[in-house]
Amino acid sequence: MKNRRIPGLPLPEDQDAIKFHLFKNLSYTTRMLLYLGCILAGFLLQIITVNVWPGAFLLILASLLILVKGYSTKLSYSSRKGIWTKTNMEKVHQINQIRQSINKWDKDALDISNSLGCATFILVFLVILFIYMGVAAGVSNTAASIFIVDSIILIASIWFNGMKTKGHQGILYIKTDIVVDLEKYFEEIKKPGENYVPSMALAKDKEGKEYPTDCRFNIVFDNAPADFYGIQAQININTVNGTSYPYFYCVITAKKGFGLGQYKKRMVIPKGITTKFSDDEDAEVIVIRQRTTKNSGYHTKINACKTIFEYTLNLARIVLENNK
Repeated sequence: MKNRRIPGLPLPEDQDAIKFHLFKNLSYTTRMLLYLGCILAGFLLQIITVNVWPGAFLLILASLLILVKGYSTKLSYSSRKGIWTKTNMEKVHQINQIRQSINKWDKDALDISNSLGCATFILVFLVILFIYMGVAAGVSNTAASIFIVDSIILIASIWFNGMKTKGHQGILYIKTDIVVDLEKYFEEIKKPGENYVPSMALAKDKEGKEYPTDCRFNIVFDNAPADFYGIQAQININTVNGTSYPYFYCVITAKKGFGLGQYKKRMVIPKGITTKFSDDEDAEVIVIRQRTTKNSGYHTKINACKTIFEYTLNLARIVLENNK
């Protein structure tokens, strides 16, 4: 049976994103119908037999049918290879706004993995316990036993039925934070004719919609020589023990034969920063980055990013001043 719209449940296009432990190929709609059928049959057996079992077995089966591996906001893509496209800071800020919305979404009252979910779980458990005591005192111990068992199976277990995850875009947010912070810093130190140009790598999902996978920026200079390409800032991500750390560096680029090599040592290099000139058949580059050792230096903190950026900008100004 194809997925259908069911009031109160995910939209048909989102239902396949939920992965279950049992009967993985079962459609979402069929699964929900079986789930409801098991619950109704279980309740009916308990009413007829006035006994917890075997109706509780059907309720357990119902819970197992909807036991998920976890909810995920990860994008389904046809290609992760992004095409770099110039953009503007408004688009970069929109990505950070999306992150704030996802962080709010992740705090779900029915998810034990966050503080709100834990508090709600404790509250519901206390309510169930209070009702159980009332049923035991006012009706019968058998009715109370049926109630507490059914509640544990169908209600309390909801909080442990999969955890929400935010997907792979965390690395993108690390990069956009740096792009935003350095754009603010650029506004403080820029000179006329210097332009901050952010870019994004855009990939496509299975529906053909574009979404960003990477972010960086360039500094473009007005009236620069045609052979001088400006500054490109890059952010690599180093992952250590599951934690992602940004490594920021800048590259001054020019056409082969421009003569960038003579400027490599034109300025005093700040402590902890290193520069390197290289060229190939098409271009010349000076790379400005944080110095690394075998065990340190692979995380560029924001103050170091600013130092690298400002040094690169000043060096590029010297290059342009000598090539008017």
